[in-house]
Amino acid sequence: MFTYHPMLTRFTLTLLVCLTGVVIATPCLTATATATELAQQPNCDKAQTQTEMNICAGMSYESADRALNRTYQALLPKLSAARRQKLTDAQLRWIKFRDTECEFYGSEAEGGTMQPMLVSGCKDQITQRRTADFSTYLTGKSPAGRNNYQNADRRLNQLYQQLLQRLEHDRKQKLETAELAWIAFRDSTCEFEASSGGNAARNQCLTRLTRQRNQQLQGYLAINR
Repeated sequence: MFTYHPMLTRFTLTLLVCLTGVVIATPCLTATATATELAQQPNCDKAQTQTEMNICAGMSYESADRALNRTYQALLPKLSAARRQKLTDAQLRWIKFRDTECEFYGSEAEGGTMQPMLVSGCKDQITQRRTADFSTYLTGKSPAGRNNYQNADRRLNQLYQQLLQRLEHDRKQKLETAELAWIAFRDSTCEFEASSGGNAARNQCLTRLTRQRNQQLQGYLAINR
């Protein structure tokens, strides 16, 4: 389950172009805040109003996004052209997963003042997790995982079906979209990891990411009782 800090300051989105000329995985948030904007930023250690919590959640996500892009740029030069392309493909799918997943999560408060905070918090946590994977890639390894994919996949399908039954039509559609995006991200990421570690690395990746997804779905089930 996502647990978030209490989004959004005005910021400029720019697309970084990686060394291969392919657009980087996620838009990089530029530090273009004016002095007036900085003065208006709340003390996030003492945020009290919903507006302040929304702003602080957005700032936290922006920081996570910058860290992700730094790590991504550090990783690219260490990869062969073939592996660089696989990582780029995986990251494009990760972006779609991040956005559709957080649209689903935020729909818990659809149209409400909390929705921006939920969306930003979701993106923050998912981005931090992706950065941790990139940091492991920088060491020349893949994140640790187990080889029990079949059990994890069976559990995933059980949790997914249970959650679908508890959702109203609009949220059910959002979850279905997010799940398809997650599958595409999972498969492309495990293809990247297999490009250096073979089938053993692929199986560990499939198990690791599926177990992570199970934890997310279990959290959603706890919320949607």
